[in-house]
Amino acid sequence: PKLGSEFIMAKTGGIIELYSSDVNTGALKLLSTTKVFSNIRDITNIRHQGSKRDHIVVASDAGSITLFKFGDKSTNYAAQQQQCEIFGMTGVRRPVPGQYVASDPKGRAICIAAIEKQKLVYVMNRDTQDNVTISSPLEAHKAGTITFDLVGVDVGFDNPVFAALELSYADADQDHTPAAAENAKKHLTYYELDLGLNHVTRRWTCPVSRKACVLAAVPGGSDGPSGVLVGSEDEVSYWDESQADSPVSVKLPRRVHHPASEPTLVTSITVHKQKKNKFFAIVQTELGDAFKITLTTSSDKVMGMRAQLIDTLPVAASMNVTKMGLLFLAADFGDHHLYQLEQSIIGLPGSVESTDATKDPPTFLPRAVLQNMRVIDTLSNSCATTGLMVGEFAGGESSPQIYALCGRGPRSALRVMRHGAGISQLAVTDLPGTPSGLFTVRGSEGDEDDKYIVVSFADATLVLSVGESVEEVSDSKMVTDAPTISCSRLADGGIVQVHPNGIRHVKSDGQTFKDWQCPGLKKVGAASCNGNQVLVAYAGEAGEVAYFELDESMSLNLKTEKRLGAEVTCVDVGVVPKGRNRSMFAAVGSPDAVKVYSLSPHDLLSNRSTAAVQGRPVSACMVDMVGDGSVTLSIGTDTGIMQQTNLDAQSGAMSGNPTKRFLGAGRVEASRATVDGRSCGVMLSSRPWISFLSANTGGVVTAPLSYARLDHACGFASSVVSEGLVATSGSELHILTVEDVETKFNETVVPLRYTPRQMCLINGSLAIVEADARDTGEAGKVKLGYGSSAAPSGGGAGGGGGDG
Repeated sequence: PKLGSEFIMAKTGGIIELYSSDVNTGALKLLSTTKVFSNIRDITNIRHQGSKRDHIVVASDAGSITLFKFGDKSTNYAAQQQQCEIFGMTGVRRPVPGQYVASDPKGRAICIAAIEKQKLVYVMNRDTQDNVTISSPLEAHKAGTITFDLVGVDVGFDNPVFAALELSYADADQDHTPAAAENAKKHLTYYELDLGLNHVTRRWTCPVSRKACVLAAVPGGSDGPSGVLVGSEDEVSYWDESQADSPVSVKLPRRVHHPASEPTLVTSITVHKQKKNKFFAIVQTELGDAFKITLTTSSDKVMGMRAQLIDTLPVAASMNVTKMGLLFLAADFGDHHLYQLEQSIIGLPGSVESTDATKDPPTFLPRAVLQNMRVIDTLSNSCATTGLMVGEFAGGESSPQIYALCGRGPRSALRVMRHGAGISQLAVTDLPGTPSGLFTVRGSEGDEDDKYIVVSFADATLVLSVGESVEEVSDSKMVTDAPTISCSRLADGGIVQVHPNGIRHVKSDGQTFKDWQCPGLKKVGAASCNGNQVLVAYAGEAGEVAYFELDESMSLNLKTEKRLGAEVTCVDVGVVPKGRNRSMFAAVGSPDAVKVYSLSPHDLLSNRSTAAVQGRPVSACMVDMVGDGSVTLSIGTDTGIMQQTNLDAQSGAMSGNPTKRFLGAGRVEASRATVDGRSCGVMLSSRPWISFLSANTGGVVTAPLSYARLDHACGFASSVVSEGLVATSGSELHILTVEDVETKFNETVVPLRYTPRQMCLINGSLAIVEADARDTGEAGKVKLGYGSSAAPSGGGAGGGGGDG
């Protein structure tokens, strides 16, 4: 990946997803998806000394620890495995390491730990090819202990140290009375890796609060005092070997109406390093309240701590702050969020704060509106799903929907998921009849916006101008009393229109035109054109075609005619590549095959390759999806099958085995469009589909679009819609935009107030049962000053119960 870029990696079961954050907007973009074919237990990053990029360490239920890195843009950011070290049994078991993974901040070692007893430490090295490798494991086992958390302590360039939060149950195993279990102590333990002797020792241990459950490393060396922050009930404490006799702690502010008998547990801590050796920690409780923790130091010794309320966020499974001040929160329930830390977080003026651990902490009323953070982007998350129904309940759609009850408390929702990329409908206009074809025509050469939408009917053509509104044009000089078979903007600034009786070339001045009529009684049955070329096929079984080119005098000249010997069912000449004067190939369909012909002046209309087709070809579309000159040929048939094959950019030969896919019960109409800056193919059958080059897989992918059936579609661009589609459905004209072609499902989210428990279908309506334990209800929340229980976007109280 590019140096200096912000990347966020999320693990979801057996999949690792790599995201980048846009430099200007901060929005997340999915770069790659890697399947590891195992259940990921924990993951961390490590940067070896001298390296300019991070490596990823993954512990899974495969009984191994894997080290890998991500490639650059040329490899589509693919994950590249560096080493896989097997250490034990598979599965998620208490004594099998992998539940916790921690790395040395200086990149010299990693430690993995099991829930019970076992810990393994690996030393990082480099091989002769300068690749980062891991050594054989060094044991740091301790029988009769349960590990709650593990972090790498920042000790500068001293021997690496790992801190573990452990509970010893050895005495309780011998004494089975309840008192022995209650008296079992929890300890903070330092494990030191001696790089000289190559072994691990228990360097230091001290008892901590029995309720402690989470650790975070404090910057050390020249950046800070070192040590760790320990989160427990209602407080955060600082511990280090150098201050073992004088730990520092601070009590967190409490909610006004939260019962004093119920402590609040700290569940997540992350540390943000700033410039000039400054840093602060963000701590979150089980209720979702986030606090800023700052340390007061003197001569590298921590003298005090201060806790300040930031905002109330969704309860996090994990939090991380990037160097640019972006907080990525992987939520325990509901959507994940990316936040921008506002400038106010530096001082937090007017915020509720606590500095004394001996006094009762101040109280605060949780707020639903974020004040010190701003939501930049959101990643959809259906965890936890409490109910599911699948069926075509909406009516009139071509595929069933998934109805899922997700989330907990005020962050729960009903998610209606549909297979395919989402489409936004911008406008719908009634047409005077049912169209038989649809085309868009750009403005002058180099213009990125379309000037006309040409709608063809059975016996007429309707020309619409594109501006602030779409209006009918009566002076376009195009033929309007006959259907249009093909239409395009020419390189001379004029317009070429192919109709059953011939070709009309409207000059660039928009007032003069020149007609070419079909010889004798012949009629045009199929045609295709681009900026410089026109290929027409006469109707009939003889399969006669005529090829035209725009010459230097900006006139369309007939170059050649040829009898192909079989009826022509469809043709396509593609688009003219940048830097060239013509498209080098044309695809011509016959009743049982599609042939590729050369358009080179030296061997005009010579056959280069042939593809056998299952069914009768009714459409063909050549698209340069990769951008290297190679062309993907998509063929649509009357049986609903779409066939794709790659054409060599030089010879026109078909390479590899063709890909076939059944798209629906209707005939497949293929056309070109631009979506997300990518050249795509749009296929229409009983439902719309889009074919594009996937940034995740690096290959051509054909995916459905979540929309009603469309009859005709083509690319569309205007001052309002930079990359969209114009389509017809019945007698309606639709202007659409595709939201994200990489998404496999799009969803409609209906917020709920309480945790959904059950749902059922009653007379066409969906009935949902919601319930939460110890909830005061809507009226009770308003009375207590909390307002509505519905959580705001990206915020809101994360806890349930009486606090809402």
